[in-house]
Amino acid sequence: MRSILILDMSYTLDMFYSMRMTQALDSRKLGGYFSTVISVHPLAGLYFKGRDQFGPPRVTVLDKNHIFIEGKIGVKSIFRIIPPLNFFLSQINLILAIISIAKKNKIEFVRVGDPYYLGLIGLFVSKILKVPLVIRVCSRYDDIVCATNRPIMPRLFFFRVIEKFIERKVFPRCDLVAGANEDNLHYAIENGANKLKGTVFRYGNLIHQDHWIEPNIREKPTAEITSLGLCGKLTVMTVSRLEPMKYVDHTIRAVAELVRRGISITGVIIGSGSMKKELESLVFSLGIAESIVFAGNRDQSWISRILPYASVIISPQMGRALTESALAAVPLVAYDYDWQREVVIDGLTGYLVPHKDWLKLAEKTEYLLKNPILAKEIGQNARKKIIHMMDPVKLEQNEISEYEKLKKYK
Repeated sequence: MRSILILDMSYTLDMFYSMRMTQALDSRKLGGYFSTVISVHPLAGLYFKGRDQFGPPRVTVLDKNHIFIEGKIGVKSIFRIIPPLNFFLSQINLILAIISIAKKNKIEFVRVGDPYYLGLIGLFVSKILKVPLVIRVCSRYDDIVCATNRPIMPRLFFFRVIEKFIERKVFPRCDLVAGANEDNLHYAIENGANKLKGTVFRYGNLIHQDHWIEPNIREKPTAEITSLGLCGKLTVMTVSRLEPMKYVDHTIRAVAELVRRGISITGVIIGSGSMKKELESLVFSLGIAESIVFAGNRDQSWISRILPYASVIISPQMGRALTESALAAVPLVAYDYDWQREVVIDGLTGYLVPHKDWLKLAEKTEYLLKNPILAKEIGQNARKKIIHMMDPVKLEQNEISEYEKLKKYK
């Protein structure tokens, strides 16, 4: 009987269901290694409506092995006139609930998804429970700050200097530091993590099963292509949150450059975010309204069907979606940034170009579009590469071995 408490703010429970990402939830059990998983999203109340934002934490029993806890942003709606106090009291209630449920389930590990708010809560709870603290580092946070010109969590910590102070307190106190890739692990080590406690937990076991299906036997995306107006059109795609650190505007500028060069191309942007209106305005200002389609958020099955239709995937900065794109056997053109250099091998699985050079994105995309036989070969290479790198069975075994080491030496 093994058990783990996971603090993560990627998605609320409703988001997991609406995007058909329950595979990511199931993967937290590591194929049955953990008989009990308690998942916690401390700030889920931000996404609730009306009175649902207030009150005790929402506790949902997903199955006999998995409990999902969602924190609210206040204890009572009447206290909205004093938001900081209301929020503070709600989070105290949440932490007390976490500790109580964790003790009843004899939690053996605490894992957090960032070194900031989750890191502080995780550090406190792990000390109370006297169990190891594991952190999964999924970003090079300083680069995000440079792209957005604001702290990672501005509403909580106000200044980046405060977040850097927290990093320096949390990283060294983690018993295991797992980067989502080598680059993210190096970031943690650069900011105080013990390199002897470092490892890599890749995305592979989080990927929806539909992406693993051979592209040529996946369900044909006839309805999707028709609804997006893509019938008979040459298509490039980007799958990303529409946020500043993702540089989706560079995909749009690259498409505009291809159109300027006389290439009849349509760029499909899959995802949503705070920059949508800004990106739509950019499309109109560049005069390519007929050449860009904003597909919005889509579930994983939909994405798995549409990706193989693309001639090229343009990736200014994609995370898990880069894996999904490679599994679609589509050639990749990406910035030499973050973990992308681990997947995109120049001339073999795609092409890397200098970071923020969108003209080079356009140039390499054009080269692949004009050499379809080479593009197909490169796409197949990308799939082979990512299957080897992201094999879910091997990744689960790696994670299990790291937890076993912690049990042995804690």
